[in-house]
Amino acid sequence: MTVLLPSTRPQTTAGRMFKPPEWSFEQAGDVGWWLQGRWREALLGPNGLRLDEWKAEGRVETIKSGPHRVVYRVQLPDSAIFIKHYLVPDRRAKYRQWFRRGKGRNEGKRSLNLASIGVPTITPIALGERRKRGFLFDNFLITGEIPDAVPLDAFVERDLPEIPEPRRSRLRQSLALALGVLTARLHNAKMQHIDFHPGNILVRLDEDDAPRLAMIDLDALRTEKSLDWGKARRNLALLDHYFWTRSSRVDRGRFLKAYLEARDGSPDSAREFALGVEESTRLWAERLWRRWGKRCRSTNKYFQVYKSNNALCIASRDLDPSEVAPLLIDPDAPFAAPGARLMKDSRTTRLVETTMLVDGRPTSVVYKRFNRKKWIDPVLAIFRPSRAWRSWQAGQHLASRGVPTPQNLAFVARRRKPWFSPFQGVLPYETYLITVKQPNAATLSEHVFQELPNLDETALQPEVRRLTSALAGLVRQLHERSLSHRDLKASNILISRDAGPNEDLFSLIDLVGVRLKNPLPMHRRVQNLARLSVSLADAPGRTRTTSLRFLRAYLPPRLMHSGEWKMFWRAIEAASRTKQARNQRRGRPLS
Repeated sequence: MTVLLPSTRPQTTAGRMFKPPEWSFEQAGDVGWWLQGRWREALLGPNGLRLDEWKAEGRVETIKSGPHRVVYRVQLPDSAIFIKHYLVPDRRAKYRQWFRRGKGRNEGKRSLNLASIGVPTITPIALGERRKRGFLFDNFLITGEIPDAVPLDAFVERDLPEIPEPRRSRLRQSLALALGVLTARLHNAKMQHIDFHPGNILVRLDEDDAPRLAMIDLDALRTEKSLDWGKARRNLALLDHYFWTRSSRVDRGRFLKAYLEARDGSPDSAREFALGVEESTRLWAERLWRRWGKRCRSTNKYFQVYKSNNALCIASRDLDPSEVAPLLIDPDAPFAAPGARLMKDSRTTRLVETTMLVDGRPTSVVYKRFNRKKWIDPVLAIFRPSRAWRSWQAGQHLASRGVPTPQNLAFVARRRKPWFSPFQGVLPYETYLITVKQPNAATLSEHVFQELPNLDETALQPEVRRLTSALAGLVRQLHERSLSHRDLKASNILISRDAGPNEDLFSLIDLVGVRLKNPLPMHRRVQNLARLSVSLADAPGRTRTTSLRFLRAYLPPRLMHSGEWKMFWRAIEAASRTKQARNQRRGRPLS
């Protein structure tokens, strides 16, 4: 079907007719509609768009909702459509509409540009614009559904792992090739998508099991006067960031080879270009991760800040607000809750396991109070973060960077007015942290020292190899993503007893000692590895060969092949001896 959109010239008179081929114009109240002829009766009623009517009939599903845009999916008798309602919630959005085209019109026009260069995309069927005295306000774009298509990120994370081998590998390779060709066509036409991620690409499989890709969210599509290789590299980094943590270097290399083969012209050096893409990806990932890491500090669509005279609480939106209200009155209330099970009670912390509503379901959580060690701790909290806040922020950093850890649910600080402070309730006294309790999990220390001794020799060695490989992968992942854990010991690592083949075996807890530093200094890497080594010094089945196998899995292959691993080995061994001697000198047991 040929798709045509109305001219971009503004309609200064609301009732002015505009009739390009295959489109008709109709005024419905203060909204002017351009529609393909056969859709007029299906979309418009006596009062304009039939959205309220469809909602009453249960045909509408809200896909996205935000202050600037709401996306609906409507199931009609014959097919499904998507309605994008672009809102103007503030002055900036209004002025943008007045001095530039509306977002709905922009997206429709760009769909034609993509179709002309062979990139599949959405098919507009209607455009609605609300105008007052000739000025554009909110607007609508209605498109047909692409049948049997799902977002690429959902396909990669949800569908692809369920496909058996060798079909899964063939699909993974085909996806890399198809994505490379699509991106090359985009760049050959001097276009780039400034929100280039797999959620804005749809994929469906045809009869031959070949992936067919289509691009959506075209308001973020830009046409450049010139798209040099530097701009192309930075645009590729937006897409590569997602696959950098979810695919192998081989698959990313396959994508890049297909991209370069389909591009007009070639860079001076394909190898240098590939290294530049990896470097740009790392820079973009670090920038994005730091932005995501700040979400837990304020009210947004992921977190909510609550305040009272007694307490401050920052809670995940997954935690039911009814659970937050008692915490603002008395943060110690969960310790006396029915069914609360005491897990630890020491001079520094107190932990209980209790049940709270999370995402609408009763869920086991760990409620942890960080006790004041000294009377001056509340004052020091003005100048440095409290232990609970450091754990709260570290949990967000780990989650943002894809390092496994139990989900943080809330940070709570009890506030009181001390006799020496002129400010009411500004000093945090006791601080608290709520996290989801990982089901069927134990600490690595419990698993190694309580369960491994019960295995015979034939079962012990395979289990030690499995744990060694997974543990090295966890620490390598932590360090690759600019994070270190000062107290990285076996008792601060959880092992999931029912983890599947594609699931994380380990996760990190007790995150007070986690720090973010890019690039991560060598001495922090060595300290973390030495701390872990000391905690597992007497592990059953551990030998020097096991330690070397861990180091080979932790280090990049180039360092192992160059012999630099010996430097790491000696540094870790020296740091381990220093740690053991210090604990012995202070009379503290090793753990």
